[in-house]
Amino acid sequence: MKKDWNPVFSMDLAKRPFGGFHVKITRMKKAGTWSLQIILAMVFLSVGMAKISGVQSSIEMFREIGWGQWLRVFVGILEVSASVLLLFGPYATLGAGLLLISMAGAVMAHLWLIGGSIVPALVLGIVAGLVMFMRQRIRLDEEREALRESRTRKSA
Repeated sequence: MKKDWNPVFSMDLAKRPFGGFHVKITRMKKAGTWSLQIILAMVFLSVGMAKISGVQSSIEMFREIGWGQWLRVFVGILEVSASVLLLFGPYATLGAGLLLISMAGAVMAHLWLIGGSIVPALVLGIVAGLVMFMRQRIRLDEEREALRESRTRKSA
């Protein structure tokens, strides 16, 4: 028996104990992550467009912040851009990261400048962070699986 022998790398998927289980979990991770990405994209697309188009409530909220209306337009463009990035697989992590930063700013603005509830921004920020984390996990799983396949091809 080889010193570096590992049953995960040496057996094909059908022969591994619980071999199909890993594939099902990965598919469930991808489906769940895509669902969250689509929901986040829809939410931030609508909220970002409202900020860009100048809905009265967003104008008043950014007036209370006191940094001018340029910030409202900038945050709106950021949110719309990030929501579009969420729908393109390779860039979804970047989109989720931008939304996480945006929601961190929203939480700070609500805490220190305008008051009100931080719960919506906090929940959306947590979901964006979860999408970011899960996209990284899926990418690592795919790289790990590609490495396993290349090792089994070399040994065969």
